[in-house]
Amino acid sequence: MNKVIIGTRSSNLALTQTKFVIKKLKEIDPTIDFVIKKIKTKGDILLDKDLNNILDKGFFVSEIQNELINKSIDFAVHSLKDLPTDTNKDLISFTVTERENPMDVLVMNKSSEKKELKELKIIGTSSLRRKQQLQSISDKISIKSIRGNVETRLQKLDQGQYDGIILAAAGLNRLGLQNRISRFFNLSEITPSAGQGALAVECRANDIKTISVLKKIQHKQTEICVNEERKFLNTVGGGCSSPDAVLCVFKDEEIEISGRVFNKRMNEYVEQKIIDKHKNHNNIGIKLARSMMSKIKDNIISNIILTNEGDVSGFNKLKENNLITHHFPMIKIKPLEFKLDISENYDFIIFTSKNGVRNFINKTEINHKTKFICLGKKTELALNELGYKSYYTAKKNYSKIMADELKENNLIKNSKTLLIQGKIAKNVLLNSLQKICNVKRLNVYNTVPVKEIYRDLEKLLNTPTMTVFSSPSSFDSFKKFYNPNKTNIISIGNTTTEHIISKGYKCITTSKMQSFEGVSESILKYLNKL
Repeated sequence: MNKVIIGTRSSNLALTQTKFVIKKLKEIDPTIDFVIKKIKTKGDILLDKDLNNILDKGFFVSEIQNELINKSIDFAVHSLKDLPTDTNKDLISFTVTERENPMDVLVMNKSSEKKELKELKIIGTSSLRRKQQLQSISDKISIKSIRGNVETRLQKLDQGQYDGIILAAAGLNRLGLQNRISRFFNLSEITPSAGQGALAVECRANDIKTISVLKKIQHKQTEICVNEERKFLNTVGGGCSSPDAVLCVFKDEEIEISGRVFNKRMNEYVEQKIIDKHKNHNNIGIKLARSMMSKIKDNIISNIILTNEGDVSGFNKLKENNLITHHFPMIKIKPLEFKLDISENYDFIIFTSKNGVRNFINKTEINHKTKFICLGKKTELALNELGYKSYYTAKKNYSKIMADELKENNLIKNSKTLLIQGKIAKNVLLNSLQKICNVKRLNVYNTVPVKEIYRDLEKLLNTPTMTVFSSPSSFDSFKKFYNPNKTNIISIGNTTTEHIISKGYKCITTSKMQSFEGVSESILKYLNKL
């Protein structure tokens, strides 16, 4: 081995790491002549793209691996965390030298140096793993993607584009930029990615000479730890862009492995640690992964809480998909007394809900010439059940869409119209109708909160659940007796979502169709993505 060609990415960090490996090899055999070949990967070229949308296996190494297979280089130097956990049968890779500090660090610009982490407005990272763990610390931190090599990222930080950025301590240490570190994240805040801080070499599997030389600079404990981390990641199904995290270390006579797996269904991390004797290190990563995955399976959401008053048949599709629905009404409908002058003959009566129909029809005399208009199919069905027909039914169950439809088809233009609603309904529809006709609003029922506490619901909220809110009032009633943070919140539409957010909570999904069937579809789509 007189002349050896080494492949590497062209960043300053990649070159520094490669030169460090060369230095260690020179200490063993100073007669070897090393030549560095810079190779651009997709990760170096697609710098304007969001990593989480484009990252695939081998995103930072595929081009280098092709050069190995084509024999244009003898071996390559990688940051181990960039190597896919799936191996290529024609290539062999392993760690060399002792691992650098594996932890993540926060680097802040000068104007933010005295601030606490939670006070920072914008933090830069392109890593989904770092993003998810940061949001576990505080969901008020705004996270903005950042790409480029270490120096480019620091430049963007110093220009004021970010208050702080997250980087690996290892990279800053190797570049002599330790002084830029504002603070280290501890293991309970941000657990690193598998292999972070370790260097790996890769060469052709049949190149015995090269392998024998590279093996001389291996660090045994580093090799054991990162192998167990990669076994962990492979077992949980993670990869380079995975939010899952793991760190394995030797401590005195013990080996300790800590893992974090992101449970998408619960939108939270599951954490676990295993400590064992050195001699029991083999497959400790697999053992930890399997234990954690079994916990996640136990946390799969199968219970859906329904808080609406009345019929829940619109949620039947959830039952068909093996989800269990539990009906705990948070509101009840109270009929209101009203008087309607029978001398007032209306051209149209508009119903916006089945409750409006049931609390109006048969309680007053209606001119036989009066025509009925309904908002939504269920409102129309309630009218039919009482022996009346709808002259027109809005296609979608939204007040604004109904107003636009009626304006477009000129159906009620310049007419005398009575709008039947509940007392707490906003005047969105009334205000729109006033522009096209002579309209009067009549409240025929009120929505009042349920005052009883459901003990079975309290127990259920200690298990993984989703809770459906079909109105702001149902959420407010729920919030009086129960903690909304103990469940995953589903909203029937934008108005309800906006109300929930205004109270300091967040919805995991909002139905695009303001109906129980629409909510069911949204829940199933959400769960299928997990």
